[in-house]
Amino acid sequence: MGHPPLEFSDCYLDSPDFRERLKCYEQELERTNKFIKDVIKDGNALISAMRNYSSAVQKFSQTLQSFQFDFIGDTLTDDEINIAESFKEFAELLNEVENERMMMERKKKFEKDGERFYSLLDRHLHLSS
Repeated sequence: MGHPPLEFSDCYLDSPDFRERLKCYEQELERTNKFIKDVIKDGNALISAMRNYSSAVQKFSQTLQSFQFDFIGDTLTDDEINIAESFKEFAELLNEVENERMMMERKKKFEKDGERFYSLLDRHLHLSS
């Protein structure tokens, strides 16, 4: 949706058309401001949810890893042994996936910090003496 341009010369005339166009621009700015605030709020909520998700995955993995059957008699049945081993393997898989996800985040942060460092270094080297 486009808006008619605001001409500098029209502000001296202060016509009703100019005021209407100005009002349209103000409404658009308010709408855009609200949208940006919503994006920031939703982004922060997403980051918080990801942190909570990471903690929940790690806790779930620890729970699976620590699971043990109490057995009746002398030994566990083959099914019980298979279930316990499956839980441990699944917990290890969850840990590995979570560790890789965290490594990707660290890699992105490292690359961003590296770019900033090289930019500062480049700027410093191009200063005249």
